[in-house]
Amino acid sequence: MKSYSRFTFSVNDDALMALLSSLPFESFEEIDDTLVGYIPTEECTEENKSSIHEYADMFFSKFSYEIIPDQNWNALWESNFSSVEIDKFCRIRADFHEDLSSQFQYQITINPKMAFGTGHHQTTYMMMKAMADIDFKDKSVFDYGCGTGILAILASMLGASPILALDIEEESYLNTIENASINHVVNVKAMQGTIVLVADKRFDIILANINRNVLLDSCIEIKKSLFLGGILLLSGILKDDVEIIHQTYSDVGFELLTRDQKEDWVCLKFVLY
Repeated sequence: MKSYSRFTFSVNDDALMALLSSLPFESFEEIDDTLVGYIPTEECTEENKSSIHEYADMFFSKFSYEIIPDQNWNALWESNFSSVEIDKFCRIRADFHEDLSSQFQYQITINPKMAFGTGHHQTTYMMMKAMADIDFKDKSVFDYGCGTGILAILASMLGASPILALDIEEESYLNTIENASINHVVNVKAMQGTIVLVADKRFDIILANINRNVLLDSCIEIKKSLFLGGILLLSGILKDDVEIIHQTYSDVGFELLTRDQKEDWVCLKFVLY
């Protein structure tokens, strides 16, 4: 069983979370005025600790950390995980929540483990909301940074096929396979690794809810992986980073179609010309 270290920051700030997301943190909790992050204990290297100190100092945040003993993670998630409703379009629940599928167009069951993507975070919520306005019927889809696989699963329910879901983290890769099975989705192929694994593939739609640095670093690879006229949906972006993301993607041939914002987070929809 993987051991985790819990970092508790005295400042709850989306920009701090975004910076910390560039490190191997696997999940975050926002508890009142504090931010709590979970990182595999094996990743608590001196280099990563130094980066955490640097980021915390930028926000005048104190922090503490502790190694969490092995425990029943499922019981912990169950006590903290509430269902999420995106209008009447989609409901995200865990398997211990009541089944309300008759009240929504789509219902997805997600058992998140330590993977990101339950619909609770503003970015996942906006990505799923934006997907309601995209034609996925018989379209090939690449879910880049798939986390729990929630976006790939929704794409399948919307009629997409084939679908490739990729994440660098083993926990996310395994969780995507598990969640696809729970939702009886059979056309999602999960892979673990970097975007170089799809260098020889092209897609009609790419979904990328990651973070600023990965989106900037992967811009050319994303372009090469998308058909002309294809749709790119991006999030994991803070409002202060929209300009650099927009400019970077515009410079290589993307045109911005729509922008959505929820609190400090932004979701951008592009088309490749």
